[in-house]
Amino acid sequence: MDFTHFTAGKDDSDRRLDRILRRFLSEENLSSIYKLLRKGLVKVNGKKADGNFRVSEGDDIQIADFLLSSASSGSEKQGAESASPLSKNIIIFKNESILILNKPYDIPVQPSSSKGASLAEIVQKDYELTHQKNSLSFRTGPLHRLDRKTTGLIAFSQNLEGAKWFSEKIKTHEIRKIYLAILEGKLTEKCVWEDRIQKLAMSNEELAISNCKARDEGFHTVSVNSSDEGKFAHTEVEPVSYGVFNGKDVTLARVLITTGRTHQIRSQCAYHGFPLLGDTAYGGTKIDSKKFGQDFFLHAAELYFPKDNPLGLPEKIITEFPKSFTQIIGGVAG
Repeated sequence: MDFTHFTAGKDDSDRRLDRILRRFLSEENLSSIYKLLRKGLVKVNGKKADGNFRVSEGDDIQIADFLLSSASSGSEKQGAESASPLSKNIIIFKNESILILNKPYDIPVQPSSSKGASLAEIVQKDYELTHQKNSLSFRTGPLHRLDRKTTGLIAFSQNLEGAKWFSEKIKTHEIRKIYLAILEGKLTEKCVWEDRIQKLAMSNEELAISNCKARDEGFHTVSVNSSDEGKFAHTEVEPVSYGVFNGKDVTLARVLITTGRTHQIRSQCAYHGFPLLGDTAYGGTKIDSKKFGQDFFLHAAELYFPKDNPLGLPEKIITEFPKSFTQIIGGVAG
């Protein structure tokens, strides 16, 4: 019987063998995988092993060829295989630990039922092409959230060390995220908003009039209040410049969030009387995306990292906002 050999990498160390095998044999359930191990159709360093065996870097994992041939026709890989190559034009920073992209407009970060590959699937495909020798089990993934129509900086893990460090620093607020947003109305001074946010399910009527394409993706809005209900949200908003859109004042604002609540910027801006331009889910004016290139104006513009961090990240990464922002603020649409 012929076997294919796979060498465990650094990010596979101390992972259970059954967890690694599920990446190769996605169509098999755990009981089936344990049966294959008992039959010797999967081995480690030439010997039988249990599913709870802890793999070490350099271990030789052998899988019977006919199992891999069967698995390759499964559906798990179809999403990644259909994903477009990762465009070099959107790569802002990349090393062995972290990948930072300038996310384009109207592309989902996570897989969804909408047509087209998600950013996560595109990045995973790129990872498999360039890092396959580093790990058999590690999967890259986004390290924070951006809505489908939000543009700008988003980070993906490239190894286990990067994933753990970045996630921890996000939790302790040692990584700062700055956004640029076009708000309806004229914000004349810097504001600090502290509220409570709760998730709400959207009705069919609300979905129908919103700019959300994901009726079947579990989309929901949130409500903001000043009571003790919901999760605490802290947002700082500072005006940068002003413009006029269809006879109404608009403000380009710099937004700092120290908490990461769902739709935090969108909901708090609307609650305090300055909804994002085009954000119809929160009361914003509907925008013709064909005319202006997009119909939602929130951009993750800046990331700040601790000095002398172990991942080799610079202290700050900044990206320019899309030209459509300039078109609106510059008065072209006025």
